[in-house]
Order: sequence, then structure tokens, then C-alpha cells
Amino acid sequence: MREINLLWMYPDILNLHGDRGNIMALMQIAESLQVKLNVTKSNSAEGAGDFNDFDMVYFGAGQLRNMQAVAEDLKTRADNISSFVESGKYVLVLGTTGCVFGKEISFSGGEKCQGLGILNMNAKELERTEMPMLTKEVYGDDIYCVCDDSTEIIGCQIQRMDFTLEQGQKPFAKVIYGYGNNCKDGTEGAVCNNLIFTNTMGPLMSCNPWLGRKIFEDILQKKGESVENSPVDSPLSVSYMDYAVESLKLKKQFIKEKKKLPGIIYKEF
Repeated sequence: MREINLLWMYPDILNLHGDRGNIMALMQIAESLQVKLNVTKSNSAEGAGDFNDFDMVYFGAGQLRNMQAVAEDLKTRADNISSFVESGKYVLVLGTTGCVFGKEISFSGGEKCQGLGILNMNAKELERTEMPMLTKEVYGDDIYCVCDDSTEIIGCQIQRMDFTLEQGQKPFAKVIYGYGNNCKDGTEGAVCNNLIFTNTMGPLMSCNPWLGRKIFEDILQKKGESVENSPVDSPLSVSYMDYAVESLKLKKQFIKEKKKLPGIIYKEF
């Protein structure tokens, strides 16, 4: 049976918004392709061993208070991580954890720390106000965006940081509805080779299984495995994909109708 090896980094602390659900969805997607997904967990960079032994590395969303510790731990294996990304293998990074892969991280208290610098972007914590309803943070709003290859991505967004992409940094997608990286430039997430960072929750892979299928098929092709005969017409695959496609249609219609109603307006305070 064909196999894909996935490394799940920091499952104990980067598990804030249904990240176990993403792993479960990836296992379902792999099963639909008749692929065995081997999941290895590690709570430290050193404990993970050689990143190049894996086909994909997964970083879930975590709390801001843990970001500096995660960044410092990953720096002990910075060369290994960089070579993994440069080789074209997949890294999926969700939510606030994206700041670890950028350049500078600025916290609301004035503290700053450096990320890995793989993504040419900076992150800044959004400041809270004394009035809870007057906050720039986003808790559970919808997000709908489209990638350059027309792949549609939909889900919800929990935003505690603004991300600013520097010149030359490619975004993951263009925002159609939602806050995105900073509610200013219409970008969502960032990519470098096959490192994908996105703020989309949902969980991401449950709402958008076509993204997981696209990743797994590319991994298989790079392993020399044919995907032409993948069982796309198996009952498992069809029911799972059909359900997600129908869900996408309903969510898009909901967002379209919601835009006509008065609601939260994101602006500078």
C-alpha cells in the first residue's frame, strides 16, 4: 500500500482550533486515495529527528504566549527546516503560528522576537481595547479566498495578529470575503515553495478536502507513484467530496447574503 509520512509538530500546544480535526480529515483523504498516512508526533524540534524523513510537516494554531518558545526551539533545527522547504516538501502552518516562519514578531507589550525568516513577512499582535466590542481582533468570522490556480478556500477566521507581506512574498490566496492577513491589502496567508501558511480554520482540511487531495497527489507523484488510477470514483471519495462541495456552495451563499446586512465593519480605531 502506498504511504505518506506526516510529522505533526507540537500537538500539545499548537492544538487551539480543531487541529486534531485537520489530522483526522487528512487521514480520511488519504484513505480515499488508498494511501496509508503515517502520523508522527513531536513536541520538540530535536525530538522530531531529521525532517527530511517525512513528506509533510504540520503546525497547528497556537496561543501567542507560546510563539517565542516555538520559534526558539525551531531555530535549533533551522538549517534542516530550510532544506526541507527548499526541497519542495510540504509544510502546512495554521493561524498565529505563521508568525514563527516570518521575520519579526511584535507583541502588544512592546516585546519583539525573530522568526525563522523563511517567509518574507512580519507579524504584529492586534491591540485590545478597554471595550470588548471595540477590538480589531477577529473571533470566528467567515473567510472565503481563492488561490492563483482558482482553488477555492473557505472556513472561519480567528485573528490575533496582523501579517504584512514584504515585497516579493507571494500570498496563499486573494481574499473575497473576510479579514485576511490585515484587512488592508486583500491577501490571505503566504507560500514559499510548498510551505503553506493560512489563517483559515474550520478545520481547514474538513472544509476544503480538495486542498489535501491536491497536496497528497503531488507528494505521490514526487515519490514516483502514479495518481492516474487513483480511486476518485470510490464511494468514500465521492461522498466525502460531494458533501464538501455542497457545503462550499451553501457557505458562499450565506456570505453573499450576509454582505447585504449591517454587521462588523473592520477599520482603524
